[in-house]
Amino acid sequence: MTASLRHAEHVMGTVFSLDLRDPALADGAVEDVVRWWHWVDEVFSTYRPDSQISRLGRGEITVEECPAEVAEILDLCAEAGRRSGGWFSAMPAGRLDPSGMVKGWSVERASAMLAAAGSTAHAVNGGGDVRCVGSPTPGTPWQIGIADPLRPGELAAVASGHDFAVATSG
Repeated sequence: MTASLRHAEHVMGTVFSLDLRDPALADGAVEDVVRWWHWVDEVFSTYRPDSQISRLGRGEITVEECPAEVAEILDLCAEAGRRSGGWFSAMPAGRLDPSGMVKGWSVERASAMLAAAGSTAHAVNGGGDVRCVGSPTPGTPWQIGIADPLRPGELAAVASGHDFAVATSG
C-alpha cells in the first residue's frame, strides 16, 4: 500500500469511505472491509425483502435463525433505548428497523478490521458516522467537519483529535 489510500463505496443507501494514512496494512484488508459492508447491507437492510432483518420483522424467522450479529445489534439497540430513556428505538413506528445502530456499529467494526490488519492511522466514514484512529500526519489531529443543517454548505462545528468517533444524524 502507498502512504495514503482513499476508497469510497456506495452501500447501505449512502457512501462509506476509508482514508488510510499509513503503509502498514495487510494485503486484502480494504477488500475485506468492503465485503463486510456489503454483507451488513444484505443482512440488515430494511429495503431488501429477503434480508434477515426484513424476514425477522415479518416473523418469518427467529433471532436464533439469524447470524449472531443480529442478536448483537438488537442488544445494542435495547441498551441505547434504556440509556436514552426510550428516545432511541429499534422499532420506530412499530416496525423493526435497527438501522440507527447498524451504520455506526459497522463503521466501528471496519475500523477494528483495519487496525487488526496493521493500520495505525485511518478514518472510516459511513454516512456521517466517523471513526478516526491515529493521526492523518504525525502530530496533526484529524478534523471532522459537521455540516450545519440550517445553512447548506457551512459547518456547525469541527471535531478534532486522535482516536475518536463522531456520529451525526439528519
